[in-house]
Amino acid sequence: MNNFYTATVYEKGAEVIRMIHTLLGEEDYRKATDLYFKTFDGQAVTTQDFLWSMSEASGHDLSQFERWYEQSGTPTLKIKDKFEEGIYNLELTQVIPNAVDGTEQKPYYFPFKIGFINKQGEEILEKILIVSKEQESFSFEGFKEKPHLSLNRDFSAPLLLEYNNANHAFSMQHDKNSLAQYDATQAFAIESIEKLMEGEKIDQSFIEAYGKVLDLNIDLSFKALLLELPSVSSLMQRQEEIDFERIEEAKNRLSLAIAREHKEKLLTLYHAYHEVTSNIKSNAIAKRSIKNICLTRLSALDEANIIKMAQKQYEQSSSMSDRMTALHIIENSEKHHEETELQDFYKKYKDNTLVMNKYLSIKASSQREGLLERVIKLQEDAVYNITVPNLVRSLIGSFTSNHKYFHAIDGSGYKFMADKLIEIDAINAQMASRLAGSFKLYRKMNLHNQELMKIELERVILTENLSKNSFEILDKILHS
Repeated sequence: MNNFYTATVYEKGAEVIRMIHTLLGEEDYRKATDLYFKTFDGQAVTTQDFLWSMSEASGHDLSQFERWYEQSGTPTLKIKDKFEEGIYNLELTQVIPNAVDGTEQKPYYFPFKIGFINKQGEEILEKILIVSKEQESFSFEGFKEKPHLSLNRDFSAPLLLEYNNANHAFSMQHDKNSLAQYDATQAFAIESIEKLMEGEKIDQSFIEAYGKVLDLNIDLSFKALLLELPSVSSLMQRQEEIDFERIEEAKNRLSLAIAREHKEKLLTLYHAYHEVTSNIKSNAIAKRSIKNICLTRLSALDEANIIKMAQKQYEQSSSMSDRMTALHIIENSEKHHEETELQDFYKKYKDNTLVMNKYLSIKASSQREGLLERVIKLQEDAVYNITVPNLVRSLIGSFTSNHKYFHAIDGSGYKFMADKLIEIDAINAQMASRLAGSFKLYRKMNLHNQELMKIELERVILTENLSKNSFEILDKILHS
């Protein structure tokens, strides 16, 4: 049962329950949960029992909803709209990925919360649409002009969305639903990065929209979230064959374009909220968040004065989040890297294992050349102990998330990780089985990397006395 507690159970399970809550509404959902506990309390139950309770109490037929439990992958929802004579027509098309074994999967049943906003940024209407077919059409009447569409409000369903980026730019500035506003910002950034990956030029409309977000007078913590660029993980989900080098290059180009275009705005915001304090009140945390995201964006320039700002922030601040941001920037600077602050941090906290977890993670996440050699050397450091799971997670786990080096074209990252799995499995099989999941992208890699990964997967699987936990995960990856 050690391999039972996965992202599918915890994360997808929660998303499915949230969708049911949205479908049923607060009152019916409460009735359904009351029935569920009354009927099944103290029993070993299944997802079918849970869905029965939801259906029985609410009167909704949720039989098609079971596909969320049975099918794999994330559906994409393509959105097209048309406005004529006061009528707004919306066409939704589900694109369902095939299962891991290549078999065709069926359309999902889900709630899709949308909103309409006028050109002045005022809310007109909010509606929950029920989507159950591959293609659905909805019509809305009574508009004097074409409204702007606010999509998947409150994350009503776990979907990938395809919609025009002109609407994304508007939603970035004016959406009244915070989650839809955040999603629009991320979607626009993802589309801009994907265009760069395809050889197109920088999308100036995104750069312009990003600048307008910098000008927004909104909650600082939320503003800092809006200014985050998509993670590599979210970008790779959209690729049939993952190319980390192209993803990283495109993301770095977009980050550099933002820094060049909005350098003065970023500097102004940084200095406006640069306080030397470790105050844990919400407004102080918000100020640190916006300050640190601005410094992170500026670090793309890799200019001496920006690195000096990071060094000064490290020296003056008593906040760990400020110091972590500064150290991350200093560690990743190719042109102006120095070890002074990192060595100072090491000396101050070398006896504090919790803080050393952060130090090892920063070191193993570095994008500077020679990373693998430095990680190998760090294993010999006095602060590292292979028998302490959190230290292993911080150093080895962070290395596996460093796609540039873990998926190195020469296979060195895979070989290193295979060696570590064999070693750690003999000490802590549960920890090893978690790390084994780092090879889960095997089937989505290009053929060259697949071959390199396969060699190491087979080597680990053939290891004498390999734990059942690790064998089960690696064998499933290899033969999926």
